[in-house]
Amino acid sequence: MITGIIITALFAVVCLRGLEKRLKPKRRGFAKIHTAAGIALVAVAILHIVLTFPLLRTRPVSVLISGMLCLSCILACFVSGLRKQFKAHRLLALCACVFIVLHVVFDITAFIDYKNQVKNISIHNVGISQIADGVYTGECDVTFIYAKVAVTVRSGEIVDVAILEHRNERGGAAERIAVDVLKQQSLAVDAVSGATNSSVVIKKAIENALAP
Repeated sequence: MITGIIITALFAVVCLRGLEKRLKPKRRGFAKIHTAAGIALVAVAILHIVLTFPLLRTRPVSVLISGMLCLSCILACFVSGLRKQFKAHRLLALCACVFIVLHVVFDITAFIDYKNQVKNISIHNVGISQIADGVYTGECDVTFIYAKVAVTVRSGEIVDVAILEHRNERGGAAERIAVDVLKQQSLAVDAVSGATNSSVVIKKAIENALAP
């Protein structure tokens, strides 16, 4: 998210104060904005947590832990700076830097893995006419997106597709695909524009529900 990029940029500005002090002790360019940048960093970090809170269930544990450790170090670093505990301040800044890097690496790795999982999903049509009457549940999980459905079959036809759970970021529109599957009695329906990945995951959940 954009707040994550802003956090990284602000943290770089804050850290430049330490480098400036060591490389060019007489210069105080970054010293003038160090405190202001630190306050902005804390504010944006908290905002980042608030904005990403709804997504916690769609992120790997490594991303969550590194993010929380990063936030903790940023807050502790800010407090130690206010108390003029400079040794602790520098150590916490270093820890925050490490956790920011880990958080970014884990997040990018998780995103690449998620894209590959979606890419490798194959949708196969199911012989609905051969399925006994009943309600069948199925799910599909690619970490960033999760769908669970209940499919009702009666007299060799799908009579209802209920989406029990759909965790996503911006793919809510894909839930319309359940109606398309019901109308066409087939999984060979087009993905919803702007929600392709969620469409694939929902269709795979329906297939998993009906697969023998």
